[in-house]
Amino acid sequence: MTAKYAYSLSGDQYRGPFSSREEALAQAMAAARRSSASPQSIYVGRMVPSDAKTGGHARAVLSNMAARAREEFGDAATEYLTGLTKPQIEKLDESLELLLRNCLQTENLMPTFFKVEAIGEYPVPANA
Repeated sequence: MTAKYAYSLSGDQYRGPFSSREEALAQAMAAARRSSASPQSIYVGRMVPSDAKTGGHARAVLSNMAARAREEFGDAATEYLTGLTKPQIEKLDESLELLLRNCLQTENLMPTFFKVEAIGEYPVPANA
């Protein structure tokens, strides 16, 4: 995946994405010129996309399903979903992750937040 970049006039809230550090820096300089706060420095860094946390749910889903079955059927459901192999759980986890990711994308619910790393601080010229 190609790196994306973001800028901040304060070091806190970042705006992006931009396709290069240079593009982000140019946009930051333009924003600094328009800002009434007259920032002395601007910050540009590489965006780290967030993880939608769609993986790793198989065991929790299986546990919930088994508990619900035991609640409704009692001792008859004691062995339900026990003894699954690691490959079976991994396969279910992959399927659930794909399903959850597709649902989030379809409903436009993917995370829009991100972290910023490799941040550079750039002085704003006095005539900016």
